[in-house]
Amino acid sequence: MGNLWTEEQKQVIWLRNRNILVSAAAGSGKTAVLVERILQKITDREHPVDIDRLLIVTFTRAAAAEMRERIGLEIQKRLLADPDNENLQRQETLLFHAQITTIDSFCQSVLRTYFHLIDLDPAFSIVDEGEAKLLRRDTAEELLEEKYQEGDTDFLQFVECFANGKNDENLIEMIWQVYEFSRSHPWPEEWLEECKKNYDIDTLEDLISSEWMKMICEQVDQTLNDLEMIRKEALKVANSPYGPWMYADALEQDGEILKQLSKGNDYAEYARRFLNIRKFAVLSRKKDEEVSDEKREQVKLLRDQIKKGIASLQEQYFYQSPQEMLEELKAGKVSAQMLLMLASEFGMRFTEKKRERNLLDFSDLEHLALQILVKKENGNVVPGEAALAFSKQFEEIMIDEYQDSNMVQELILTSISRCSMGQNNLFMVGDVKQSIYRFRLACPELFMEKYDTYTTEDSENQKIELHKNFRSRKEVLFDVNFIFRKIMHRNLGNVEYDDNAALYAGIEFPELVTNVEMDDLTAAKSPLSGSEILLFDADSVTETNAREAEARMIGGQIKAIVGRELVYDKESRHYRKAEYRDIVILLRSLSGWSEEFLAVLSDMGIPAYTGTRSGYFSALEVRTVLSFLRVLDNPRQDIPFTAVLTSPIGTFATEELAKIRTENPEVSYYEACRAYENVGSDGILREKLQKFFKVLEHFRSCVPYTPMHELLWKIYEETGYFDYVCAMPAGSQRKANLEMLAEKAAAYESTSYRGLFNFVRYIENLQKYEVDFGEASTIGEEENTVRIMSIHKSKGLEFPVVFVAGLGKAFNRQDARSTIAIHQNYGVGCDVVDPLLRTKAPTILKKAIQQILLTESLGEELRVLYVAVTRAKEKLYLSGSLKKMEDTLSKWSGGAGKKQLSYLEIKNAASMLEWILRSVLYEEGIQSEIPIRKYSVDDLYREKLDEENHGDTILQQFRDHLFEKEEGYAAFLAWMTQESAKIYPYEGRLEIQGKCSVSEIKRQSQIQEQKEESENQGIVLIKEPEDTATVPKFLEAKEEKSGAVKGTAMHHVMQRLDFTAADTVRQVEAQLLELQKKKQISEEEISLLNIPAIVHFFRTDIGKRAADAARRGQLYREKQFVIGVPASDIRPQWDKEEMVLVQGIIDAWFYEGDQIVLLDYKTDRVLKGQEQKLKDRYQAQLDYYAKALKQTTGHEVKEKIIYAFSLQEGIAL
Repeated sequence: MGNLWTEEQKQVIWLRNRNILVSAAAGSGKTAVLVERILQKITDREHPVDIDRLLIVTFTRAAAAEMRERIGLEIQKRLLADPDNENLQRQETLLFHAQITTIDSFCQSVLRTYFHLIDLDPAFSIVDEGEAKLLRRDTAEELLEEKYQEGDTDFLQFVECFANGKNDENLIEMIWQVYEFSRSHPWPEEWLEECKKNYDIDTLEDLISSEWMKMICEQVDQTLNDLEMIRKEALKVANSPYGPWMYADALEQDGEILKQLSKGNDYAEYARRFLNIRKFAVLSRKKDEEVSDEKREQVKLLRDQIKKGIASLQEQYFYQSPQEMLEELKAGKVSAQMLLMLASEFGMRFTEKKRERNLLDFSDLEHLALQILVKKENGNVVPGEAALAFSKQFEEIMIDEYQDSNMVQELILTSISRCSMGQNNLFMVGDVKQSIYRFRLACPELFMEKYDTYTTEDSENQKIELHKNFRSRKEVLFDVNFIFRKIMHRNLGNVEYDDNAALYAGIEFPELVTNVEMDDLTAAKSPLSGSEILLFDADSVTETNAREAEARMIGGQIKAIVGRELVYDKESRHYRKAEYRDIVILLRSLSGWSEEFLAVLSDMGIPAYTGTRSGYFSALEVRTVLSFLRVLDNPRQDIPFTAVLTSPIGTFATEELAKIRTENPEVSYYEACRAYENVGSDGILREKLQKFFKVLEHFRSCVPYTPMHELLWKIYEETGYFDYVCAMPAGSQRKANLEMLAEKAAAYESTSYRGLFNFVRYIENLQKYEVDFGEASTIGEEENTVRIMSIHKSKGLEFPVVFVAGLGKAFNRQDARSTIAIHQNYGVGCDVVDPLLRTKAPTILKKAIQQILLTESLGEELRVLYVAVTRAKEKLYLSGSLKKMEDTLSKWSGGAGKKQLSYLEIKNAASMLEWILRSVLYEEGIQSEIPIRKYSVDDLYREKLDEENHGDTILQQFRDHLFEKEEGYAAFLAWMTQESAKIYPYEGRLEIQGKCSVSEIKRQSQIQEQKEESENQGIVLIKEPEDTATVPKFLEAKEEKSGAVKGTAMHHVMQRLDFTAADTVRQVEAQLLELQKKKQISEEEISLLNIPAIVHFFRTDIGKRAADAARRGQLYREKQFVIGVPASDIRPQWDKEEMVLVQGIIDAWFYEGDQIVLLDYKTDRVLKGQEQKLKDRYQAQLDYYAKALKQTTGHEVKEKIIYAFSLQEGIAL
């Protein structure tokens, strides 16, 4: 985009002195525009604003750090052009203290500044998630224990209604749910009291006039209108040429039924009409051979939708009389209000426990900050003194990702604005179509309320819409718009997807120019673009097998793309062959899917990576150590005890365990082992048990005085289990998992809990409430692998090729099945339980809330799908599995020709895939707006089955050969001996490596060189090793730093320095300080650097050329590559027909025109006059680098230059 801002972007950058809402569509350059607005405000010639007088609130810490960095880089660029600008120098200094922060961090600063206003200890800490779970459970259990002792009748009735009979888990969950939800309200206690009033309904008039009953009437009215539209569509088909005209009469009668039902003014009237509804007419059975069978079935399906729609309304809202509903509400009142009272009391006790430990959670930060900032006067919320002080400090409040704000955050930020003074200074940016944090109680309605009331005209409250997408190809955007115009309604998704909501291409991808330099790039006819739908026919497979098949379907497509299809490289501004890193697979949820996809892709030879946050606690090594800890805490737990016995720590065989149990069948297994230890029949087994218990008692004796993390390391080392898992398959992963467990133990020690018992509870609570850390990562995100990630994690990212997978998975309708239903506006809905009759039924309030939650949940699913499809830059694949594929496609056809799908079609859909297919299929399910590829089991597994069948064939040939021998076994042995004596014809290929690095090739070259020239004296050329040995900490200070360590430090710095601002010692030192603050380099590395030598580089010809390329955005550093070369290129004796993969990392390269300059840094100590020796040593290395660049970019390398820091000059090869 550069500085070619659109008119709408210019408005965002330049408008002042008003409240501004920016509706920024996906890929619209939101962050770049926001940064530019900030830069223009702080550099305004007439009214400059210091950057520390802006409050910039982001959704995550990572986003805040990125924003600060981008602003800093822009300031540095301006300083480079105007180094004496005092204002820019001042802003660069103030940037470190600027309030570019998350709402949580801002609230912390409020509390630490004004703690005295609420009697808060300013030395508070943020509670660890695991500790919070323990505190929460302890508080709930203590509360319930006290209530049991008090024996209150209402409480016992509540228990009888909702306890599950075995324990209080269900009660605790209900209390927690209500408490957690209440915290999304600015004043939780007031909200709980309002919820109680929903049950203070004594008369029918109270019931019918309640807000939630009015909401039911709106739902009914909307559904009836939609059913009437379906009826008209059916009538149109019936009266069309070759339509079933004989059905028209019944459809006209259906219209009368709908008309009568729609005349309800309130719930009582609707109920009367629904309870007295007349039967639907039977369709005529007249025959007419000219009537189309397809149209006949189409009308029947549409009419079935009408009948099912009416039946659904009856089941949801009109299943009994209003009087009976009133009686049910009264019957459930005691238990419902008891639940609300318990949630309130729990909240007070939980807060007290946290205060005792001087701990706060994130919800506390917001509510306490609100308590400081606002006060209530005559029922109105007004800013307090602290808020007024902040409003004087901040010239503007800028809120990023505004669609994900909640009511508490809204009040906090509004209170510190100047709106109450009549000076509008709120700047809000977001996209309601990307509000996907409903589970965090985000409130997208806040965005829509302003969107509806703000005007695009010049005003005090103005909205600006950024429609243009600078990310994706126009073909992808067309398909996205086509789908979402059909399915995203105002009442489902919070947005009417019209021309204002649609995406418009902001960039044109360049045409592919073919020439002789492109080698086999021209094999691809055109670059990747547009969208495709991939469908697997899952008729004959289980759900698990369908996931595997879908992964294999996607894997096959990936193999067809990588190395063959073309993508556009924005950095090099050229087309190149697609790599694995260009591809992402997005899933609605990783659980149960990512593992399957990783396994299948690995089986297909496709490298893949997932930063999954699950699977840690299920890892074998973690389960084993946790079982051992449980046994140390209490050995009389049979399951963990036997798990340890059979583990490598215990080394007992199952036969031995069976022998122990046989001799002691009546007692616990621990007691059985203790008894066998003394009098067991097998002496060897007795001795083994004695040794085991000796080890166990040793560790148990260590528990009271050993910190948890030290105890874990003691177990790891003394049992040898740590070394054991390192030697297992995936040893590095297992090692990392055990190290992570020790880190979590160290984190536990910083909590207010102590001891092994509480650590076991701490971990069990994390397991139970799915606070899974994810397996420790041993693969970097920069590796050339396919990414597998959740749609939520992908938000804000972009990829050339996107697969949105698992679209056939049914929606999670958990809200409709939960014990209670909770809504911000309508309170808490419960079941009514009759303990005597043992019956349970939802109240009308619960049913109403469940329907609202279902609608909101589907709206969230729409927005999640929108986020997923808008990640694609060049190619979008939509993937899923279907049962009865052809029948289903026929059933879902016809939507592509409609302007919109009906509300009921969207609401009743079972999956995202149904939404998509209903949107793109024309009549009869034959034609589709987006191309569809269909796969069966045979299609996907044919190649794999062929391989397996080939193996079976060889085995059968072997058997046939064996049994054909008349001499029998002796002849077979003779034959085997003869075959074994044969010389393998390709023995020379065995030593050929499949993969090697450039550094290995260079090292072999140097060894050969040293052998040939060992007699040569006076050469002071010290080779540059790739790795250095690890130095023990206690020797580190004394160890003289090797050239390799210094060289590594120099490479780290050259990788990260901004080449456009590094031609003075002051500039380089300032950059190094910033890099150290970001923890990108260490203080020790800085101490090893020769800063004047770095500065001198930027004053040489090659340094200036590299800096110029950086200004053009054409400098690339630390580029990893993998290329294939003939084996004989590496060693002459190797077979030239064999291919070897060569990998390496290029220090730097840049474009000059259409050609490339390759640059490699060397820190070898070289004397003047020995330049040729340096050239000879590194010639092969740079040749491989040049070959890699030619293959990956399609451009010639015109120069290969070594920059020798010891000579302070560039040497051309």
